[in-house]
Amino acid sequence: MAFAAQIEGLTGDLIAALTQTRPSANDKGFLRTRDAALRAFKTHKFLRTNHFEVEKSLIGLQERFRVNNRDSLADELKARLDSLPEHPFKWYPETLHLLLELSDQPTYNTRLGNIARLDANDDGRPQLRWEDIAREDGWAQDLDIWDSINYSDESGDEIFEGGAGEESDANSNFGGDAPPGRTAEDLIIHPENNEALKAVIKQQEWKQEEPTQDPNGRAHKIGLSEMQALREVLFMLQGLRTTLFDANGAPDPAFQVSNIAWQTHKSLLIAFSEAGGYISILRRFASQREKEPQLQALQDCVTERVRVLDRYLVRIQERLANPAEQVVVSLIAAKEELTPVLEPLFKLSGVILKVQQNPTSDNFRYLELLFDESSMAQLTGNQLLYEFLARIFLECFTVYLREIRSWVEEGRLLPSDEAFFIYNGAKDVPLGGIWQHRFKLRRTEDGQLLAPKFVHPAADKIYTTGKSIVILRLLGRLKVEDTLRGDREQILTYESICPPGFESAPFPDLFNMALGQWIDRKYTAVSSALKTAIFDECGFEAALQALHSVYLMSDGAAAASFCERLFAKLDAKDANWHNRRALTTSAQEAFAGTVEASRLSVNVDAAESHQVSATEARNSVVAALPLIQVVYRAEWPVQMILNEQSTAHYQSIFTFALQMKRSAYALHKAKLLDDLRSEGEADDAEMAARDLFYAARSSLVWFCDTLQTYLATVVLIPQTARMRRELRAAPDVDGMMAAHARCTKRMIDQLCLGAKLEPLRDALLEVLDLGIQLEYARAKHGRMAVVDGDGDDSMSGGNDGYIVVLRQIKADFVRLVRFICTALRSVARAISGENAARWDVLADMLQPGHGEEM
Repeated sequence: MAFAAQIEGLTGDLIAALTQTRPSANDKGFLRTRDAALRAFKTHKFLRTNHFEVEKSLIGLQERFRVNNRDSLADELKARLDSLPEHPFKWYPETLHLLLELSDQPTYNTRLGNIARLDANDDGRPQLRWEDIAREDGWAQDLDIWDSINYSDESGDEIFEGGAGEESDANSNFGGDAPPGRTAEDLIIHPENNEALKAVIKQQEWKQEEPTQDPNGRAHKIGLSEMQALREVLFMLQGLRTTLFDANGAPDPAFQVSNIAWQTHKSLLIAFSEAGGYISILRRFASQREKEPQLQALQDCVTERVRVLDRYLVRIQERLANPAEQVVVSLIAAKEELTPVLEPLFKLSGVILKVQQNPTSDNFRYLELLFDESSMAQLTGNQLLYEFLARIFLECFTVYLREIRSWVEEGRLLPSDEAFFIYNGAKDVPLGGIWQHRFKLRRTEDGQLLAPKFVHPAADKIYTTGKSIVILRLLGRLKVEDTLRGDREQILTYESICPPGFESAPFPDLFNMALGQWIDRKYTAVSSALKTAIFDECGFEAALQALHSVYLMSDGAAAASFCERLFAKLDAKDANWHNRRALTTSAQEAFAGTVEASRLSVNVDAAESHQVSATEARNSVVAALPLIQVVYRAEWPVQMILNEQSTAHYQSIFTFALQMKRSAYALHKAKLLDDLRSEGEADDAEMAARDLFYAARSSLVWFCDTLQTYLATVVLIPQTARMRRELRAAPDVDGMMAAHARCTKRMIDQLCLGAKLEPLRDALLEVLDLGIQLEYARAKHGRMAVVDGDGDDSMSGGNDGYIVVLRQIKADFVRLVRFICTALRSVARAISGENAARWDVLADMLQPGHGEEM
């Protein structure tokens, strides 16, 4: 109604603005107009196209045309849009919007020629075209009409004079051709000074010579000067084709430097040839087309180092071609001069060659090779080679570092990071499982981390930092992320890693320290922020207290309320004792003052529970109670800390505590006052049976109380306090998860619930079962004359059968307690540590139960 009233008021204002009147409340014409407009608004199903948006789109289309150098097309569009007001039409916005929706890349697919054909004035008369004229006059058959005319020098008035002509077609090839009317002979330049040309030709004559033979048929070498040989060597090192070396860089044996012995000549050229082979590997690699960013970074580094070599070779050529002082040309001297420049390139080409020989290797394999070669060069004391390779390694590592930086600062994986050691494992995961299941570490088949080996020491912190950023973003804590994104300094350069004075420090140590310090800054800030958010904003300690109240039964009153309702159903042999909804309601009502009821539920294994009869569920602590599972759904940031293993440990402790309370509940059903009232009516046999019963009951109650005391005071209270301390001291979420898992594991071990202590746990449960058997025997004895509804007549025989059962319970109790104490001390002696000390304490606490008297 409020919306309708608002529409009515706005419609009245609109009519008043259009009619320029001030309507009154009794103006019938105004009311009729307003009602008609309202009816039109209400019955109108479709809205008109927003002409402002259409106009904005058309203006944007014009700008796109001009950005893509289609100014003529933009002008044509503007001219036609400007002419639209001259032809009024109601549906212009809808029509133009439809055309915009139907358009397919108009910037690239529209041709101005199509627009010209649309604008042509078609009056029905035939139009004159050049094609028709050429067909009628025979131009198409006369091919000689297009031949160039050779004008003579005498006919100067007919020579073509280039002048200002009309604008040529956009596709014409203008600027490089000779003017029409000239031939190639007209462009020949006849040099006036032939001496310089003759000198050059003479210097190159050795290239055209053919080997001659002596009378014995042996071929003579073609001689060349050392200057000419050095020139060829420098050209070959620059990657140019030469005569002295073939296409593969091998020296041609037909040539020999005139003033050098053949062996010396051969040795020098082979050395230069090998150097050229190494340099050619670098040049070929730099000219390849690589798609991976990491290999492109290596290509860039190789290209830059080859460019430095070329500049050095050019300076040598300048010194020889235009000497400022007397220069001695020597291949040996040139070799000595080039060796310090070429040796680092030899190592670099070796790295490239290893990468190319194994194309299936990881993209970061060359980084590991550069890292190893840099370390080895430093160990051998070659400082120049060490610095050369270390700089290349750090420049290439910058590209790999970009992926690490994106992960640790923004929590994002780059689209091109298929080789990155972190990948997106599963997208559709609940919030509580993001930390463990969303992102995974990429590993090889043998379990090795798929990352450069020098990154392995910091890999865990890198992994944790990025996940923490993701969680912080989900929690809305963006301030830390913005701070980290602003830290864009170049942190891994040669100057920052190897400052002056640290030349002797091992390069791996310097690199690991620099990378570790940078990662530690990110890791510490992010982990601290996330930990603070979990504790302060997500209520982690309150959730932990709720978990302990439910699973560890730290709230005794709430736990007793839930247990008594459950045990009453078991004693009554209720067939629906396993009803999940009833158990959940009972648990929520019992723990309502401790935890949020909506987060608590109780599940029962339906398949297993239907196989357990009501009698079996009543008579044993191991038949039905392990099927009951309590589920407490904490907030998702808290669920990250509670992994599946910890939850299973909590469930095991809950089941064990439930079994102890079940036995104690059965033992406390017997009332001593009831027996005292009927003491005068009991005979001697009855009194003897009562003595045995209360003796057995006293021992079993003592055992249950002792076990409950050990559970609460020796195990749970110290371990929960320790858990809180370790969780506070944990550096990150992984540390909190590990601390929580360690504490729950210690609880399981100290309570003898571990897999290795299964016989000991079974013995404890058998003792707890004795309490239920004792109470069941007493109840049967109280109904001596009535046969049990189960048809169980094992108690027939009066007091004699009852006493036999009591004595059997006594014997079983003594045997089991003796076994438990002996096993605890044996296990404690076998191992050492905190758990062994706890087991010794439990053995000492149960020691009085060894006696034969009950």
